[in-house]
Formats: sequence, structure tokens, C-alpha cells
Amino acid sequence: MVHKNILRSIAVGLALSMGLIAVTSAQTLKIGVIAPLTGGGAPWGMAAAEGTKIAAAEINAKGGLEVGGKKYRIEVVPYDDQYKAADALAGYTRLVKQDGVKYMVTLTALAGMALKQNLEDDKVVALTAAFSTKMFDPNTKYLFRIYSIPADYLPSLVSWMKANRKERRIYLVNPNDETGWDHDQVSDKAFKSDGFEVLGRELYERTQKDFQPMFTKIIATKPDIIDLGSAPPATAGLMARQVRELGYKGVIVKTGAAAPKEVIAAAGKEAAEGMIGVLGVDPVNAGYQRIAAEYKKSVGQEPNEMILPIYDSIQVLVRAIQKAGDVNNTAKVAAAFAQALPMKSVQGEELALGGKKTIGVNQQIMTVAYVGVIKNGESVTVGKIK
Repeated sequence: MVHKNILRSIAVGLALSMGLIAVTSAQTLKIGVIAPLTGGGAPWGMAAAEGTKIAAAEINAKGGLEVGGKKYRIEVVPYDDQYKAADALAGYTRLVKQDGVKYMVTLTALAGMALKQNLEDDKVVALTAAFSTKMFDPNTKYLFRIYSIPADYLPSLVSWMKANRKERRIYLVNPNDETGWDHDQVSDKAFKSDGFEVLGRELYERTQKDFQPMFTKIIATKPDIIDLGSAPPATAGLMARQVRELGYKGVIVKTGAAAPKEVIAAAGKEAAEGMIGVLGVDPVNAGYQRIAAEYKKSVGQEPNEMILPIYDSIQVLVRAIQKAGDVNNTAKVAAAFAQALPMKSVQGEELALGGKKTIGVNQQIMTVAYVGVIKNGESVTVGKIK
């Protein structure tokens, strides 16, 4: 009996050693991340970096990514762009020229627009969360959006609001940049098409902290609804708090860039109560909770919902690399996205390749979105939209 146990221990030890040798001897495949890891956009940026790391760690734990008969250990290389185009360009140069990166996440529209041509010229396959339709044109081959954008889901969200709310007078507020301009136009069209009265549209600078003069003017128009559009999480919370302090009692909506936890933290429970937002995740879904738990273990707090589409898009990317059969041929990998999809998301929803209807080219992972309402300091899922 002792002899059998010794043999079993030796066999297990050999198996573990072989597994360790397989991982340590694997070649390295680097994935870069360019995102705001500090500042107002940090909740998105940290989710992007950690979502990529979690996906990579799971693949590495299984012995690495097998491509063309070779094993590759995935290494994630993140750089903080601080929501600045110049820092995004600097990070990109380091990733491509120094780190030898061929695959990356470029999170924001600011970074995406700054890097758009570089990605095509250098044949770097990139994933972006940016909303702007200007990111894509018929010549785009190497850039892919990780989820459906407002142009895809806003008509359904507005229809949900029309069916579930009686308010019809709305004022739109967005950042004064590529993301905000695009969201403003899409929102204006969607609300007007469904019978809402758009009282006005305001653009603000991302560095702005005092919104009371702006909201004083907006409140004077007597809106039933104020839409904070694509505001960063902390900024949206600050806005919600300041507009409530001015006595606004109407509905606050956030039709882009979901981040209820961060909004509640910045606004306070009372100011955030009843706020409606579009969500990229179902918080009670077991798949999402698994990824969120990994993030919390690493960072020590709950993640922004951005973590889920980032995690899913990394799974799509590595599947495309496997379909292409060559980690160095990024042209084949970009073309292989059409073979990698459709596939199931970590939440069990179907992911498909699309985008031609709204951005003119099929360079977008089409996803399902949810409607959430903040109740007693928590975001409660109340609907599903596509």
C-alpha cells in the first residue's frame, strides 16, 4: 500500500513537473493595453487591464495558447494613457517598437483616433471600446470594436424608456470630444424618432468639475429627464450629486459607458437613487460573477462592467489567432475573426461579428446589453436590449 502511494506521488509529481516545464518553455505572446489607468477614466482602464490579465492567466494555467503546434505563454503589457492622445501615442510606440507587441487593447476613442492609422500601417490587431463611428471606414482591417455601440442599442433603450416611463422632455449632456459628439448625435436622433422632446444638448470639457452653472441653465428648461450620455463614471456621479443639490427631482439617465458602482460612489446613495443606465453585464450572472471575483481578488474592489466585454474580446482574439495558425501573421489573424465568431460570451449570450449597418464594415463584436435602475445603492437589472 505504501509502495503504491509512493508511486502515485511520483506520478503526480512528474505530471506537475511536465506541466510546469510546458508552461515555462512556451514562447511568449504579448498583448498590450493602452488605457486610462489613473484619473477619471481609471475604472474603465483598470477593468481593461485586469480583464486582459484574467483571460491570459486562465489560458496560461492550461499550458498556454496552442497555435500551429506551438505553445505560447500570454504576457500582458499595460500602459497608462491618462486619457491623453500624446500618452496613447507614447505607449503605442513603446509597445510596438520596444516590446514587440502585435496585439493590443486601445480602450478610448481619444487613443483610438490617435492610433487608427498607425494600427493599419503597422498591421497591429487592436481591440477598442470606443463609441465613435469615425474609428472605422472601408479600409479598416486591424481594428475591432469589442461590443455593440449606442447606434446599435440606443433605439431599443429609448423604446424601453417610452414603454416603461411617462416622462418625455429630455436634455442631453455629453463630453466635448469624439466620444461625446458621436453619442450626442445618436441620442438626439433616437429620442426624437421615438417621440421624446429634446430640449437642448450640452457639451462640456472632460477637465470640468463645477457643473452647477451648466445645470442651472438646464433645469430652467424644465426637463423631465437629464441624460448624462457617455460621461466617465466619476464625472457622472459628480454631475448627479450637483444637479440634485440644485433641487432637480426628475429622472437621470446614463445611456452610455455603464458604471453604476462608480456613479453611486461619487454621487452618494441618495443622489443616485432611481438613475437609469445601460449595462454591459447582468450582475447576477454566474459567468460575470466569476470574472468579477478574480478582479476583486487582484485589485481589492469590485470591477467596472467594462471587464466583461474586454474578457470576452480577448477570448475572440485568441480564437482568431488559433484559426489563423500563425501568431506572426496579423493579416491572417484579422481575417480569421470571421471564423472565430459566432461564439458564446462568458455570460452565455451569443457574440457575432457585425457592424456594417452602423459603421459600414464588419469590424465589431455584436453583444447584448441590459437596462439597470439604481435602487437602494444597487443597480438592478430590469430589461434586456439589443
